[in-house]
Amino acid sequence: MLAEENAGGPGLETAYRPQYQQVAEHIIDFIVASRLKPGERLPTEQALGERFGVSRSVVREAVKYLTATGLVGVRKGFGVYVAGQTPGTLHLSLAVEPDQVQALFEFRGQQEMLTTRLAATHITLAELRELERLIAANWRAAEGEQLDAFILSDNQFHQAIAQATHNPFFIETIKNVISLQRWAVKLAVGGYPGSLRESAQQHIAVFEALRNGQGEEAAHAMQQHIDSVYQAYRQEVKRRLLNDQHAN
Repeated sequence: MLAEENAGGPGLETAYRPQYQQVAEHIIDFIVASRLKPGERLPTEQALGERFGVSRSVVREAVKYLTATGLVGVRKGFGVYVAGQTPGTLHLSLAVEPDQVQALFEFRGQQEMLTTRLAATHITLAELRELERLIAANWRAAEGEQLDAFILSDNQFHQAIAQATHNPFFIETIKNVISLQRWAVKLAVGGYPGSLRESAQQHIAVFEALRNGQGEEAAHAMQQHIDSVYQAYRQEVKRRLLNDQHAN
């Protein structure tokens, strides 16, 4: 049976690894080993749960994670199937170890600063309107404490800023780093009451600076946002590890 992974000793807070991420990687291994092609169906949630020794709810979370990355899809009456993305390529993007999360946040912070600064010089009126729409959706999800809707609009907001650079390398980099960080961000923003609204307010600060053509201010606001999410991630991981220790 798979257990939530963590490493003992110093640095515990960066070593937490959600069980559904482990299962997601096992599902990818299964797809590769079985040589499943796009459109072909995977075993049922129950069968996957039995194979990996976890509950159906954990499998369901893993499937949601993989659906968001584009590797699998879910169709009513058909079940889970392989989508169009190459499993071998995606497997590399999921191979980030928990003790590398800090490095990934540092990389994303620097990359998002550069992206936001460049976007400020190239963004069009139509792109500003799209960002405004995403900000509104993000705020509604935050106020309603709708985590999945918040994560979706959050990802779309960051990707829309990357699109505004009109540079395919920035666009692809931000897309990949969001995929790598998805589970860590979900832990961070879903960890405590009010965290969604706090993150949404930070998005608004970035947007307002972009709308005013203030590239440096927008980049600084973005860096503060990424730093805040990382600190929230650390706190939530520490809380979960302490709870696990008390439970044992």
